[in-house]
Amino acid sequence: MMKSKIIIAAAAAGLALSSCEEKYDPIIPLEPGDKAEVNYSEFLSRAESTYATVHNLYWSDKAQMWFSKYPNNMGTSAEPSQPEYSDHAMSWGFGAIVSAFSTIVQTTSNLEFRTTHEAEIKATLERYYNTSKTPECFACFTNSWDDRLYDDAIWIGIDMTDLYGFTRDSWYLDKARSVYEFVLSGMDDKLGGGVYWSENDRDSKNTCSNAPAAVMCTKLYEVTGDAAYLETAKEIYAWTKQNLQDPGDYLYFDNKKTDGTIGTAKFSYNSGQMIQAGVLLYNATGEEQYLTDAKNVAEACYKTFFQRFLSQYSGEQFTIIKDGHRWFNAIMLRGFAELNKIEPNATYTAAINKTLEHAWQYTREADTGLFLKNFSGTEYNDNPSDILQQGAIIEMFARFSTFK
Repeated sequence: MMKSKIIIAAAAAGLALSSCEEKYDPIIPLEPGDKAEVNYSEFLSRAESTYATVHNLYWSDKAQMWFSKYPNNMGTSAEPSQPEYSDHAMSWGFGAIVSAFSTIVQTTSNLEFRTTHEAEIKATLERYYNTSKTPECFACFTNSWDDRLYDDAIWIGIDMTDLYGFTRDSWYLDKARSVYEFVLSGMDDKLGGGVYWSENDRDSKNTCSNAPAAVMCTKLYEVTGDAAYLETAKEIYAWTKQNLQDPGDYLYFDNKKTDGTIGTAKFSYNSGQMIQAGVLLYNATGEEQYLTDAKNVAEACYKTFFQRFLSQYSGEQFTIIKDGHRWFNAIMLRGFAELNKIEPNATYTAAINKTLEHAWQYTREADTGLFLKNFSGTEYNDNPSDILQQGAIIEMFARFSTFK
C-alpha cells in the first residue's frame, strides 16, 4: 500500500453556465504549465502492462472466471468450480475487462495481445450469455434466473460491435445483434419511447440505458450499413435529449420514472455517452445539430467534472478529472475521444493527460500495481479492489493513446 497521504489544495473554479447561450468558453483555462509533450505510445504500453497485472491477480484458471475483487475472500485453494456472487464478477465488472481488451486490440500493433486473450474473453462472455430467456442476451450473472439489465448488456454490445468492425469476426456481430434485439424488447410507448433500465422492474427509463443504446445502434449502422440501426439510434437519441437533458446546463439527468418523476442526479458517464452519440450521429448523418449538441455537453462536462488541483507529490497545479466513480469517468472519456477525432481541443487533452499521468505516477499500490479509486491519490488507503475500477483505468490509458 502507498505509505504517505497526499494532501491537496484544490481550487475548483466552480461557476455554472449562466445560460445555454454561453458556449465553448472553458471555465478552467489552459495554463502555460498544463500543456506538455505527450508520449501517446507510452499510455498504450501502460494499458497493456496493467492488463497483464490485473489478469494475473483477478483471473482464475480453476473457475475460468474473473474475481470481482482482489484479494478475493476464498483463496484459490477453496475456490468453487462454479461462480459465487460474492467472489466472481458480475457482467458489469467483467464488461470493464472486455472494454479494456477491446480498446487495446483496436489500438496496439502487438498482435500477440489479441491471440493471447481473445479465446478467454469469448469463452467467459458465453457464460454470461442467457439462452433461457427471450430474446437471448447477456445477463448480469452466469445463471438462468436472475434479472437482466439493459445497460449491462449494452455496454458489452458496444464492445462486440467495435470488435466486429475491427476484426470482421462474425461471432462478435452475432452477439451485438442479439443485444440490439434485447434493446428493442426494452422499448415501448410509455413516456413516449425510450429504453427501460431493468427487464423485469420496468419502472424507469435511464440515461445509462438510452445513451449507450444510441451509441451502439449508430456503431452497428457504421459496420453493417443497415439503415434500421441508424433510425433506432436517432429515435433513442431524440427521446433521451427531450426527456433527460437539463436545459440549464446541457448535462443529463439520471432517469425518468414511468410516473414522470425525474431522478435529477448527474453522472459523468451519462453525459459522456451523449457526447459520443452526438458525434457518431453527426458522422453518420452530416447534421450539424448533433455536433453542436456534442460540443455543448463536452464543455458542460469539463466545467462540472474537472477541477484545478495541487499535487503534493509533484508540487504542480493543473486541471484534473474530479475524484468520483472511475468507471463513470472512463465512459465519459469515450465521448471526449470521439469528439477529439474531428475537433481536437488542447484544453481537454491537457487535462486528461495530466489526470492519467498523475494516476500512473502516484496512485498505484507499490506491491500490486493496482490503482487507487481516485485520480488525486488523496486517500492512501483507498481500497482499489473492484475489478470495474481496474478495467476502467486500463481502458482510459488505451483510449487516451488514440488522441494523437
